[in-house]
Amino acid sequence: MNEKEAIEKVTANAFVDLYNHEMGTSFSIAEYSDAPDIRCRDIKGNIFNLEITLTEDREKDIAAALGRSDHRSIELLRKHLVEGKVGKANSLERVNCLQGNVTDMIVDRILPKLKKDYGSNAALVIRDTSPVCWDWELVIDDIRQMLASQRNPFDKGIWIISFRKDKIYRII
Repeated sequence: MNEKEAIEKVTANAFVDLYNHEMGTSFSIAEYSDAPDIRCRDIKGNIFNLEITLTEDREKDIAAALGRSDHRSIELLRKHLVEGKVGKANSLERVNCLQGNVTDMIVDRILPKLKKDYGSNAALVIRDTSPVCWDWELVIDDIRQMLASQRNPFDKGIWIISFRKDKIYRII
């Protein structure tokens, strides 16, 4: 299993557990696939397909978390702080705001997924990778409005699973 599949598996396991608890269902993972990423089935044979994606507060955050970028390194932070003191750095460059760049980033992740067709009984699950532990309830309506004019192929909804994998939020 490669890294992408491992991330999808962990995300799907947590999402399915939370979804079953909230919706009173009994889905379990039946198969790992490519499009959609995960195929689930319940005890009655009902199908539930999951397409998994990740969101990040800023570009390169996921690469940094996986050790593929020094984007969030202590050395770059120190450099930014020094440059800020001498007026060379943009003070907002490293600031994240749920009602700003973070919401824009999640919408940017959703839009390409809306252009594809994953068949019926499909949900988009977006894993929050930010350790800030955002309260997505605060921006769900904003995200809905930003997506209102888009075609939605996910008849089982678009969901966010929290960073701690302890809460799910239904966007649509």
